[in-house]
Amino acid sequence: MLWPLVLPFKITFWLLTGFVAIATLAAYVFKRNLGKTFLISSVLACLAFIPVCSGIMSFMDATRFGVFYYDDFAEVKDLRVERYLPPAARVITLDKFAMGHRAKYTISETELRDYLDQLWLETDGRSAIPREELEDGDAATYDEFDYRFEGLDWPPLERAFEFHSPVQRDGGGANYFFDPTSNTVYQQAGYW
Repeated sequence: MLWPLVLPFKITFWLLTGFVAIATLAAYVFKRNLGKTFLISSVLACLAFIPVCSGIMSFMDATRFGVFYYDDFAEVKDLRVERYLPPAARVITLDKFAMGHRAKYTISETELRDYLDQLWLETDGRSAIPREELEDGDAATYDEFDYRFEGLDWPPLERAFEFHSPVQRDGGGANYFFDPTSNTVYQQAGYW
């Protein structure tokens, strides 16, 4: 759930630890009071931690979240996305955010169904909601579709059928809206 914070936290911690170490070393080299220098630099590092961490996170988020385009699955290279994206997906548009993603791609119905069948086999009954209760293959309503893909300028699918991945205990999983006339999937996935 807090995975977007981990890397900026680590970078900030080691950056400010290095600052304290360099300040203390400089005090030793220039024959200054080591204890006082260590104390002042430590207090400054503590005060700077949140602003520095926020700045690093803003910089990182600009490169890891947003809308991205890929020709095929092999180019994606993001384990959180790959977990719910069929390897046969082509011409992929991804809208990535901290707790999930939305995707648009091309795939055949057989490839999508085979992929989902394999996902369900791999869970071996450990899904929080059984597949039978998710009503795979039902026609998707426009309201549900519009809600999940709001803000994206993707044209509505002509005739969409909804499929589901296994659902994790924390609610993570994916919904797939497949249009057989264009072999297009709009996918919404959430993870913690």
